[in-house]
Amino acid sequence: MSMKLVSSGSYNVRASEMAHLVDRQPKNVHCLVHFLDDADETFEMDKRQKAQYLLDKVFEHLELVEKDYFGLQFMDMAPADEGLRWLDPLKTIKKQCRGPPYEFYFRVKFYVSDPSKLSEEYTRYHFFLQVRQDMLSGKLVCSEGQAAVLASYAVQSELGDFNPEEHKSGYLHDHGFMFLPNQTPEFEQLVADKHRQHRGQTPADAEFNFLERAKRLEMYGVDLHSARVRVSMSVIHDPRL
Repeated sequence: MSMKLVSSGSYNVRASEMAHLVDRQPKNVHCLVHFLDDADETFEMDKRQKAQYLLDKVFEHLELVEKDYFGLQFMDMAPADEGLRWLDPLKTIKKQCRGPPYEFYFRVKFYVSDPSKLSEEYTRYHFFLQVRQDMLSGKLVCSEGQAAVLASYAVQSELGDFNPEEHKSGYLHDHGFMFLPNQTPEFEQLVADKHRQHRGQTPADAEFNFLERAKRLEMYGVDLHSARVRVSMSVIHDPRL
């Protein structure tokens, strides 16, 4: 009985042995996802599955209902296009990302022009986290006064009402609050003064007011990105709202 041989580099192996070697290659990949609240989670998936599978696992993990506003970004290390790119759910991860390791960032993909029309409070919470991150990264450009108002609502959301016995001078620094790339003690004092004015607001109230202020800023929902020889600007508001 004849036996078929296939070439593999400098020597021949039986076709059956080659198939066995292929089968032994790991089929699963581990994907590390960084969330907006600074939490991390690793998800396992078959490398042959479409990226939609990973998105579904992320949404399931978060118990997120309004999914259309969010996506996953990854760092594209290609020399001509280095930066964050959106993961295409219709393609496999291996066709889009270099790895392993595979590392992703959960982000708001479509900003709504009026966050109050979001039906889920939990969705608004993630918008709040995203806009706060936009402030810290310098993406959301605003005056110091505007930034202080937004920051004061964020402090109210996390610490509750201002308490003079607990919130001594420098308490924002002590709690590790960072809102601007180059934050100063003078700015922190301005935030503390405004924090006093929000007594009685629940975390949900403070986050709602934060977004109400943020949506009026000129750079809210504006994504600046380079396109090789020019800088382009895109506003990604959800047209349904």
